[in-house]
Amino acid sequence: MGTSCLEQNAIVEIDGKEHRLHRKITDTCWQLEELRTGLLVSKEHNELLRMVAKQQLTFPGSIPASKSCVDNSQIPEIAKLRRTYVLGVLDAPNSRKQMEQAICDVWKRVKQPTKPPGWVSVYRWKTRFLQSKSDIRALVDNACSKGNRTSRYTSVVTSLCQEAILAKYLKRERNTIQETFEDASLRVMKENELRPEPDKLPMPTRRLISRLIADIPEFEKYSARYGHDAALKKFRFVKGHRVTSAPLERAEIDHTHLDLFVVDDRTSLPLGRPYVTACIDSYTRCILGIYVGFNPPSYQSVAACLKDCFLPKVNLKEEYPEIVNEWAAHGVMRQLVVDGGQEFYSKSLEQVCLSLGIEWCAAPRREPWFKGKIERFFGTFNRGVAHGVPGTAFSNIFEKDDYDPSKHAVVKFSTLKWIVRKWIADVYHQETHRSLQTTPAKMWASSIRPEDIRLPDESTQLDAIMGRVYRRMLTHKGIEFEGLFYSSSEVNDLRVKGGSNLEVEIRVDESDIGSIFVVCPKTNSTYRTPARNIEYANGISLWQHSIFKKWQRERDPINQNPYGWLKAQEEIQHRIEEDLNLKRRRTRMRVARFKEASAKAPTQIGTHQATLIRPEAPLHASPGSLTAESGDLEAAPIGDLKYQSVENIEDDGLNFAAIYKKGYGDE
Repeated sequence: MGTSCLEQNAIVEIDGKEHRLHRKITDTCWQLEELRTGLLVSKEHNELLRMVAKQQLTFPGSIPASKSCVDNSQIPEIAKLRRTYVLGVLDAPNSRKQMEQAICDVWKRVKQPTKPPGWVSVYRWKTRFLQSKSDIRALVDNACSKGNRTSRYTSVVTSLCQEAILAKYLKRERNTIQETFEDASLRVMKENELRPEPDKLPMPTRRLISRLIADIPEFEKYSARYGHDAALKKFRFVKGHRVTSAPLERAEIDHTHLDLFVVDDRTSLPLGRPYVTACIDSYTRCILGIYVGFNPPSYQSVAACLKDCFLPKVNLKEEYPEIVNEWAAHGVMRQLVVDGGQEFYSKSLEQVCLSLGIEWCAAPRREPWFKGKIERFFGTFNRGVAHGVPGTAFSNIFEKDDYDPSKHAVVKFSTLKWIVRKWIADVYHQETHRSLQTTPAKMWASSIRPEDIRLPDESTQLDAIMGRVYRRMLTHKGIEFEGLFYSSSEVNDLRVKGGSNLEVEIRVDESDIGSIFVVCPKTNSTYRTPARNIEYANGISLWQHSIFKKWQRERDPINQNPYGWLKAQEEIQHRIEEDLNLKRRRTRMRVARFKEASAKAPTQIGTHQATLIRPEAPLHASPGSLTAESGDLEAAPIGDLKYQSVENIEDDGLNFAAIYKKGYGDE
């Protein structure tokens, strides 16, 4: 890049067309000649200056881009040295004696190179420098244009080498360049075997293979060797940034597996790694709600987390007196960002968002940086809660070595819940956030007023809104759901007004199927409808109910009624206790999930006392069957919607965990 002036015969470019400043008509007006057509136009000098400022008028560079091998940030030292000699002879006459004297004076001052350059070379430098309008790039040798410009390899050899690269190098096996070179050589040798001696192809070199590989775009190479998703992650760039201006404007929700093994509160035996579902406010970085449990990522865990988000945490210090600070962040967000998990695409979550005025926003597939705040929080959360604690599972399996987290686990599940709440309220919310330059708690308090926090209109009906949506027929028996019947006087009135067989929408809290919510088709009013067999259904989850039904179906296929299920509930609970009493080191995540759901069941069910009867003598499996002592009890799932029967197991020795080992698999 050099410099130019608005002077006579100067070449300028206006809107892509080259013009020559022909002459001045007046002191302020130039006459320009278009070089291609010879058309003459007149422009005022000030108008030309305005066009320069708006970049509508430019001076064509004296050195074409294709001729210059460097830009302004890569000026080599040799060009700077040559410029010094050019400036020394710039005012000297172009004669040998005068130029040699000027060159000698410059060399005595700079002492480079080892001897003074010849006056002819300096004269050529001077000429190129002046022609380029003092552009130093004109003093750089055009080395990129030197050498042979045609390849000595025929197109056939190049094609065979490219086939070898495609077959070897651009594969997920990630073969080396040497292996690719050997494959290419073999292909050329086989081709030469079919050719006469005068037409034989030259053998490729490793340098040729390396050059052909270097010509392939980096994204395509990385995608072929590491996968398309890995390439997208490595070569991603920020196209834009969603800026929030207030709390509860945007929230992000996601799940993670906690890097910590926990133990049972009563037996101190390892239960496994619990799941964590959390929701973070994008503006303040406050955690709006969190769920910790053994339920795999599902709508049930999402609903539990969102319910914790919506309602104020007024009972936090009553439940955990050791917590010092308030957890003020709560409310209904305006936008909820989710990922590609199936639990986020359910009709039930859609109903929740529509009912509460939440905009549902899905992150692109396999692009976790779209919701980077919750992803970063999970890393901070695991480091603050799980890492360094006995029983940690580490975030990387290579860090584990011979450490057995289930053997060293000491943190009880109830203690973990206390740790999570206290860490968020007293540590995470109180530490200065790097991006905010203040604490999340102060950011929340200073940016929102209590009257700006949106709350559900009917908090008593929140369970109905958060329930999973089903469609059922309302008949004279009531509403049938998973073998249980639900009825009430309000529901019967709906049938009287709407018809003898009325299709209604029901909402089910899958953590407690003791009652359901029935939505009136005309008014959209909701009615809590209890189960007829409240003694059995109250306090159990839908997942447990499926277990009881399968257990009873195997033991007594003819007697399929709630009383049989109640007996199955007692027997299964007995098996759970036996499992936890086994002094094993393996984890029992599904047992923990069963106990977590059982803990929600009330001890008093209406006027009936809910008790579990332990048989006088334990049940034993027949020889050859899978028992608690011989079978892999910990790996066996509890409850399977895709149940497959297990042979050679007697009824009186049926092992609960072994029954469901087939078909369920690890989640």
